[in-house]
Amino acid sequence: MSENKSQSFWSSLPGVITAIAGMITALAILVTTLANLPSSGTSASPTPTHAATSAEPARSSTTSDSPSPGGSPASTSGPQVTPPSTASREIVFFAIRTDPDTGDRNPDLYAFNTGTEVERRLTTDPHPDSDPASSRDGKRIAFDAFRDPGDRNLWVLEQDGSYTQLTDDQRANAYPTWSPDGRRIAWSVGPAGSREIWVMDARDGSNRKRLATGGDDVWPSWGVNGLIAFARRVSGSSEIWVVNPDDRATTARITVGDGGGADPAWSPNGRSLAFTRVIGGIPRVFVAGANGHSGLRQLTPTSSCDCILPTWSPDGTQIAYEGPGRGDRPILVISAKGGAAKRITTNGLAPRWGS
Repeated sequence: MSENKSQSFWSSLPGVITAIAGMITALAILVTTLANLPSSGTSASPTPTHAATSAEPARSSTTSDSPSPGGSPASTSGPQVTPPSTASREIVFFAIRTDPDTGDRNPDLYAFNTGTEVERRLTTDPHPDSDPASSRDGKRIAFDAFRDPGDRNLWVLEQDGSYTQLTDDQRANAYPTWSPDGRRIAWSVGPAGSREIWVMDARDGSNRKRLATGGDDVWPSWGVNGLIAFARRVSGSSEIWVVNPDDRATTARITVGDGGGADPAWSPNGRSLAFTRVIGGIPRVFVAGANGHSGLRQLTPTSSCDCILPTWSPDGTQIAYEGPGRGDRPILVISAKGGAAKRITTNGLAPRWGS
């Protein structure tokens, strides 16, 4: 038996060698094919914020009930910008700083990467840029800017570094926020004291609809729950309301009582709301359930407050906010559960975290 097996082995050896040689050849072809495939890469860029300085720039208004559409996408004129980043670690904000080249002080957009702790300047236009907000895919940043002759309009910084002007009128457009699917933008329209919440297509500023009016409505925040929260100022007080952008019916006032509410920001899952409440004459950051009162707790410390404009990290574990100060104000980051805050910049306004 063993002799027959030995003869069978030697007789089949040439076939085995041929098969192995074929496998080696096929493997070489596979390696060569893989080596010649085009490589994929990711593009680097910034992400987002929200807010205006405590002394907002002068606004103008018109008697028209509908803001006029803006310029076409990829407009050739507009703010000079650095393309937005898809990195969710970045916090976008604006700051009034001295330009090292011109010596002029001007509001521009910046981004701070919480992972690398590197800050980047995003815009260098001589006109004021402020209140940036990132789309959830991180590819576009909406912000407001003053252009000649000084009207405040909304722009979008595209991923390729171009910009799209969404509004082109004298209605004082500001404080943009993106829909969860990135197809629409809600924003505040009108002169201080009688601003309204509107919504439009994010692609080109078309299909505009007014969602809420009745006070001075500012700082919209669009949650994954489908609701837009905003602050309504009436007779010197401020409360947070919500509106359904699809039926345009204001559904509820969700804060009421001592200190009211302002600067709403939905958590990434839409189940919680961070906002500002004034206690003892000092603004402080609070967190509550989606109804604005369940589980209410103060997040920022009492002794060092004057804290406004909260924004959630994409994973919902941290909150950044604008800290206390006169003129130059710091941006701080704190755990959503509370604790000690970490300062990330000494001069920043209206932080907004990337998605």
